[in-house]
Amino acid sequence: MEHVPFTILTGWLGAGKTTAVNRMLAAPHGRRVAVLVNELGRIAIDSRLIVGRGGDVLELAGGCVCCKLDVKSDLWDGIAEVVRRSRPEQVVLETTGIAEPAAILDGLHRVPDEVRALIQPAGVVCVVDGEAGAAQLDRRDEAREQVIAADRVMLSKLDVAAADAVAAAHARVHQLNPAAELASFPTGDDGAMAMTAWLLEVRTPRAPGHAHHHAHRHGQLVAVVYADDAPLVAGPLMAAVEALGDRLVRAKGFVHLAGEPRRGFVERAGVRTSLTLREPWGDEPRRTELVLIGDDLDEAAVRRAVWACRAGG
Repeated sequence: MEHVPFTILTGWLGAGKTTAVNRMLAAPHGRRVAVLVNELGRIAIDSRLIVGRGGDVLELAGGCVCCKLDVKSDLWDGIAEVVRRSRPEQVVLETTGIAEPAAILDGLHRVPDEVRALIQPAGVVCVVDGEAGAAQLDRRDEAREQVIAADRVMLSKLDVAAADAVAAAHARVHQLNPAAELASFPTGDDGAMAMTAWLLEVRTPRAPGHAHHHAHRHGQLVAVVYADDAPLVAGPLMAAVEALGDRLVRAKGFVHLAGEPRRGFVERAGVRTSLTLREPWGDEPRRTELVLIGDDLDEAAVRRAVWACRAGG
């Protein structure tokens, strides 16, 4: 079997990685792409948001791939499994928002030869939020490491970002990694096709080795998982989420809303928090499954606040 190109898609929490994967999988490019999704938290939200068209999605749940998963077994064995099973033309790993790509690539040197023989590292693409990215890069070691490790940087949310925010994101990325190519892609099929070709282009990853010169600080981020069948009242729920303020880095999940036949979806990405209504629940059991990630969140207090939003129906 020939080497299968393996691309890492990285970026800080809420930057837009899953949106990019969805655009790639839905584009009429005709290529067989396997996508692996590494979730932070025990609930699989991203894998349900990804709309596959002939793709093979293998989710690696349970935490940051460079810290909590065994890089020598879980990740690389997972990639080898999907290569053998699905014979894709390319593999894309969508990392958690706090993973460090250089550490992932460094782990490839420690896997068995039969696994390494299946995979050809094809580069690191980092998604940076065009609206909130400069501030995130100022505050977060991991976000900076992601940009430093990338050979390509894709700016997202340019349709909602102010000009000064975009300029600041460009300047910060260039300061951290002047060799990286910056790109963005408009909506529509032409933009999706151009993005897919660019994302899947085989390039040589930057040399790893610098990413672990600092101590990991993943411990300051807490992932709170809330799962419950009871319906929630929309207004108080959003007030509880927004009350977490700047401590809340990311929120994402499906919500059972009182009196609402449609599936709710709560998301905090960058500076924006939203509640949208999606397709009806149908025959599927109605259940809230929500992950909130933030700085030093009090898990018990968050649960109490969300419990207080329950209603009888």
